Amino acid sequence: MITSLVAAIAVGQAAPPQGQALLDDLSRRAALFFWTQTDPTSGFTKDRAANLTDRDNYEVCSIASNGYALISAAVGAERGWHNRSNALNRARLIARQTLEKAPHHKGWFYHFFHWKTGTRVWQSEVSSIDTAIFLSGAIVARQYFKDPTLSASVDAILARVDWNWMLTNGGTLPNSTTFSHGWRPETGWIPHRWASYCEHMMLYILALGANPSYPRTLWTGWSRPVVEYRGFRMIAGGPIFMHQMSHAFLHLKNRKDTLGWDYWQSSEQMTRANREYCIQNPKGFKDYGPLFWGLNACDNPDGYGAFGAPGWGEDNGTVSPTGVAASIEFTPEIVIPTLNSMATKYPGAYGRFGFSNALNPHRNWIGPDVIGIDLGMAQAAIENHRDGFVRRMAMSHPFFSSGMQRAGFPRVPSQSPRDGTRTPIRRQ
Repeated sequence: MITSLVAAIAVGQAAPPQGQALLDDLSRRAALFFWTQTDPTSGFTKDRAANLTDRDNYEVCSIASNGYALISAAVGAERGWHNRSNALNRARLIARQTLEKAPHHKGWFYHFFHWKTGTRVWQSEVSSIDTAIFLSGAIVARQYFKDPTLSASVDAILARVDWNWMLTNGGTLPNSTTFSHGWRPETGWIPHRWASYCEHMMLYILALGANPSYPRTLWTGWSRPVVEYRGFRMIAGGPIFMHQMSHAFLHLKNRKDTLGWDYWQSSEQMTRANREYCIQNPKGFKDYGPLFWGLNACDNPDGYGAFGAPGWGEDNGTVSPTGVAASIEFTPEIVIPTLNSMATKYPGAYGRFGFSNALNPHRNWIGPDVIGIDLGMAQAAIENHRDGFVRRMAMSHPFFSSGMQRAGFPRVPSQSPRDGTRTPIRRQ
């Protein structure tokens, strides 16, 4: 069945489609990436791949990409792009091999390893956030396929995570209520902690769901700095992915926690503010405007960088189309026209796996690659925009449903207006 998928959307299509057809095509091409760039023996998925040619020499897997490959197997089966039996077998392979052969410590996975051998590379860290992404993807696949073999592997992966080890730096910070970014055997604990609003919400919800003994201070203990920009008000600023990633899994729309925060509306406001910054274009970069925005952590002509605004003004003229696509749930009325325009104006950036990771017209540069974690975020957002598929699967698992209850999310519709202008993100 996968050969028909490859044939249907191979490189060489005359022009990218538009509107809903473009969203569908982006999701299908992401499914192609996660299928063809997952080794059929090891079950490990590449961190990145060439998008504008059909060959590359990349050999590194990221554990986060593995998690999105599990989501993509479920999406592909649900949408009829993969034969369900083939998709289930692929999900079983990924989960079993990750359980048995992916490098980990105390149940927390190393960020990067060889996509065939599972050998750790680049002295990468044991990563708390990338492990959380994988666990979330594994839960989505488990809940969708409802297969005993797959469920057994996923349950074993979940059961061996030593949450307290990552929370307390191995017991040296017994009163900690924030998780470390990670650990390396050569140098020990990374000094940074998930102590301020970022992409980490799923990590804390999973921990609360997995450990009924943990206090709610795991949720309330990190800061939520408010940024305002030209009438938009949001929690924090920075690269747009920070405001998208956890929404793939958590039911946050029309809900506030007991602290009064509306995280969905904050992400909506951040999307509009990111666009508004590009409309204002304070540095005068080429093509910035209402149909060209999306400052993100992404490839750029000088390597890889984290670009964002407002509240974080790093910017060199590079935008991320997948970053735009991953905001489809919050603001479809500005995302879809932007993606349509990008596909029309920059067809050379649309390759075998969809949009390249980034482009910079100011320097006449199109990124040659795609990155699995960004394709995965975009695909999850597109499928959630269609019918909430990925989020429904995640929220059907007690780690997510119980975790959100323990974090203080009653099922109460938000009272805040949603006109995308001066709207409060916190109950007064």
